[in-house]
Amino acid sequence: MDGFQMRLVDGPVKGHWAQEVLAGPDAGCTLVFFGTVRERGRLGDVVHLDYEAYPEMVKKEFAKIAQETLQNLSVLRIAIEHSVGRVAVGECSVAVAIAAAHRKDVFAAADHIMAELKSRVPLWKKEVCVDGSEWRGQGS
Repeated sequence: MDGFQMRLVDGPVKGHWAQEVLAGPDAGCTLVFFGTVRERGRLGDVVHLDYEAYPEMVKKEFAKIAQETLQNLSVLRIAIEHSVGRVAVGECSVAVAIAAAHRKDVFAAADHIMAELKSRVPLWKKEVCVDGSEWRGQGS
């Protein structure tokens, strides 16, 4: 699909790839959202997260979300990078980069993409804490 790229990476996301694939003279702004692992979770102090994904379905669902966003909001390009495997506290598990002519549009698109990602994309995370662990599915 024109205007959209995505990839899954083993371990933490660095985010530079997502920003670089959006480059273009037509964009007045680029927003890069980084989702990072917090030190506190539902069970207490977090050690790390372990992510699992169904790659074919993740790619299809990300593409649908991107297509909806490109059609309904005034954005030019979207790039999404998400982790699978282990991601430590303070590291990034998802990067969403959006290019548009105007800043208002990238903020609305980022909020939409993250909300849809959490509710629709088949990704699961195991929150490993000092006092135990818990698998958490979509929307967590």
